[in-house]
Amino acid sequence: MRILHTADWHLGAHLIERDRLAEHAAFVDWLIETLRAEKIDALLLSGDVFDAANPPQDAVALYFDFLKRLADLKTVKAIITGGNHDSASHLNAPRDLLRRFDVHVFGHASADTHVDLGGCVVAAVPFLRERDLRQATAGETIATVHEQVRAAIRDHYAAQLTAARTLAQGRPVIAMGHLTVLGATTSDSERDIHIGNLGSVGADIFDGFDYTALGHLHRPQRVAGHETIRYSGSPIPLSFSEAADAKSVVILDLQNHSPAPILLPTKALDRQVNGGRSIDIQTLPIPITRQLIRVKVARATLAADLENVPAGAWAEVTVKLDAPEPDLDRQVREAAAGRFEVLKVLADLPISETAPWQSKAPTLHDLQPRDVFRELLTEKQIEGDELSAVFDELLALREDSLAV
Repeated sequence: MRILHTADWHLGAHLIERDRLAEHAAFVDWLIETLRAEKIDALLLSGDVFDAANPPQDAVALYFDFLKRLADLKTVKAIITGGNHDSASHLNAPRDLLRRFDVHVFGHASADTHVDLGGCVVAAVPFLRERDLRQATAGETIATVHEQVRAAIRDHYAAQLTAARTLAQGRPVIAMGHLTVLGATTSDSERDIHIGNLGSVGADIFDGFDYTALGHLHRPQRVAGHETIRYSGSPIPLSFSEAADAKSVVILDLQNHSPAPILLPTKALDRQVNGGRSIDIQTLPIPITRQLIRVKVARATLAADLENVPAGAWAEVTVKLDAPEPDLDRQVREAAAGRFEVLKVLADLPISETAPWQSKAPTLHDLQPRDVFRELLTEKQIEGDELSAVFDELLALREDSLAV
């Protein structure tokens, strides 16, 4: 059986007010062709289908167009789970209809999220919100909440594993999840609605699963050295911190026995054997539609240094200066001469020349609400540990209400 693992599409996302719909449409085209060419039997999409609980209509249209094209293939089953950016009710609305086309959607947590794909059984766990895991009580400390939530996540996966193993009767068992696993590498584009590290868990909670298909972090990666616990990553870079990432999907070959692997030139492959079951794990690169570039240049050689930026790219340009230059943004954009688009300009100044207005300071789109709140506490010289914890909890409750 061949399975393709992807996650974190974030349909409807923007980068500094630039729409990403064309890049997402190109990815969907590539994915449909890949499912056909690679003879994929099942698709796993591990959360954050959309970038917001109320996505724009063109993003919704792209999603349903993809599902229609997927159904037209008539060869690929699919499992889609909700992420922290998704509205569970929005994802679940067409689930009864989609099930008729072998598309199984799980927007929110429940006891029965198992799907028998024939060659394996999948425990399709969506993003677990605090209200899915515990009942809050008055007077609880943050430490108590953290401990209870992590324990509840662990218990949830343990129960899923037991039920899946019973159903599988010796066949491989796969877990899906949308959460932060300790030891993984994050990027600037993740927005964690948990309180602090509330949702972070150790990789050992997935012990017993033959493979764990994760979403939530946008860099493709193995977790804590485990070949069979992976984030597929987002299909397009969602921030300039991901500019150098090689975006990919993961392809799994599940077998009861272990024939010699077929290595394709564009793929990286690892083989794992668990209880007599063999799994070949390959990563398949996603073509780049629009390149994001982070470039550092010197003021004296600004125009020459920018000649190395690929045409058509979106760029974040950091300029090393000896003293502030108020019209730096204009100078950089003029030097680009329309060959590529400058989305952000930063100034790299000596500490002695640092000024409050300089462009190196974070702009509003760089900050999350909790960052703004902490800046306010600092400005007012308020001791803010307890206030920050309360603010984080209120923010988490608000995000939960928006996602319903």
